[in-house]
Amino acid sequence: MGPGAEEGLLTEEKDCTEVKIHGESSFWSRKEEMVWGGAIFMLTALNIACRNILPVSAVVMSDEFNWDKSQTGLVLSSFYWGYPTTQVLSGYLSDRFGGDQVSTIAAMGWSVQTVLFPYFVYAFDGKTSQLTFLAVMRIIFGMTEAFHFPTIASITTMKVQKERRTFFYTAVGAGTSVGSIVSGSLCSFLLVKYGWKINFYLFGALSFLWAVLMRVILMRKRCLHPCKTIRKRQQGEVTTWKTWKIFLKHRAFWAMIFASFCNSYAWHLLFNWLPTFFTEKFPDEQGWVFNVVPWLVGMPTVVISGYIADRMIAKGISRTTTRKVLQTLSSLPYTTTMFFMGHINCYTTALTAISFAFAMDGLGSAAAYANNQDLAPKHAGAVYGFMNSISAIPGFLGVYISGHIMDYFNSWSIVFSITGSITFTGWFVFMLFGTGEKIA
Repeated sequence: MGPGAEEGLLTEEKDCTEVKIHGESSFWSRKEEMVWGGAIFMLTALNIACRNILPVSAVVMSDEFNWDKSQTGLVLSSFYWGYPTTQVLSGYLSDRFGGDQVSTIAAMGWSVQTVLFPYFVYAFDGKTSQLTFLAVMRIIFGMTEAFHFPTIASITTMKVQKERRTFFYTAVGAGTSVGSIVSGSLCSFLLVKYGWKINFYLFGALSFLWAVLMRVILMRKRCLHPCKTIRKRQQGEVTTWKTWKIFLKHRAFWAMIFASFCNSYAWHLLFNWLPTFFTEKFPDEQGWVFNVVPWLVGMPTVVISGYIADRMIAKGISRTTTRKVLQTLSSLPYTTTMFFMGHINCYTTALTAISFAFAMDGLGSAAAYANNQDLAPKHAGAVYGFMNSISAIPGFLGVYISGHIMDYFNSWSIVFSITGSITFTGWFVFMLFGTGEKIA
């Protein structure tokens, strides 16, 4: 029904029952999608940028504080000990109160922690006390940052028309690549010129400012529709334990979770250890190049994947086929690259190979990662939170264990081969049991 429908008229959608407020659709217009999408895109980029500062600075900091790879891995991986714990809560709160409220409040929290991190580093003189304190602070930081991504899933299903959801989701998600590109290049430059602490101050302050601007301009003034959607409450719309039991008994739900888990293992490992790999193996090369180029190459495919998925579905191709085709195009080239990566001794070849892997991996943004919109359109925030909680486990296990592997075996080929094997397994399971059909 058009925007001129009578006030209070109910619009029946396949996914949910929406209520029109003062004659206006609860879905955003195209203009509103662009404005809110741009704001969330920027907040996503800053979320990743604040997370990326430590991996980029890890080599310099480990030299200054005399950390070995196991200790560096402890500090890097501790972020992911906290990251899984608040994902479901974020999805629930976003579905109930609005993703705009949750994401901006959380952003002010993780931005303040980013600014304070250099002070945390020098809070203790002894190495054991220092590492323990930093691990705890990074756990809390992970818990706070984890609120962001489930809010995107919730906002997408509540405010974006169904035929444009995958594109909106992947376009906003491309902020992860931009955050990595900007932080990788700028941090590498500032690291050499001013030291590692300036990056925490800069990106923490920018994140806090952007969250405040979103609340003042987009939310408090209410120049656009707020993200909170008024719904006619129907049985099954609230993610109750009964609904969760339906999900937990369905093999397609677990295929999505497992595929996301395996993809996340690869992403977290490269996000945290790739700067160290290039710095150690090719010490004469520029950090701003290898910290930027892979993410730069991968960004367009993240956005394109959403467009491709929406076009395939619009042409009558099933959601199941669409998700599996994109998962295949993403996972198999990525897997192949991982098996060869540890044996490459030429810098140009290594940079080209990892950039190719990132480019193909971007297509996966509209595959298993977006499958929650198919399986659980009424519960996207909560389901995404659960999926991302499980997917965060490789963040602390994989990153930490990889540090030990490097300490004991000094072999990048083992690290990359394990990553390739896990990625392939995730693809195989999704091909067998994945589906794009709605569960609940």
